[in-house]
Amino acid sequence: MVSAVSSSSQATQISSSSASSNASQEAALEKQIQAKEDEAKTVEDQVQAAKLQQEIAALKAKLAALKAADKAAQQEQSAPSDAVARQAEFDGDTTTTSNEFWM
Repeated sequence: MVSAVSSSSQATQISSSSASSNASQEAALEKQIQAKEDEAKTVEDQVQAAKLQQEIAALKAKLAALKAADKAAQQEQSAPSDAVARQAEFDGDTTTTSNEFWM
């Protein structure tokens, strides 16, 4: 049981550190997107404007991927691990998903 708890807390620490890292990456990407959009407004050359639009699209795709990863990590944190539940059952601990009823 101790190993299951320590594994769970390590996973939470890793998830929270990657979430803060993702947040800083998201902020940086949002700044880059805004800068590219501002630059695209001032560009008169059609070829250069098209290149900037491609760069903007690529940055938005990276941002969407980071946000999706954050959402998946949050959902993973909110649900208890199947491995932790199995370990608890093996150790003889009661789990919250028990279907036993006592009268």
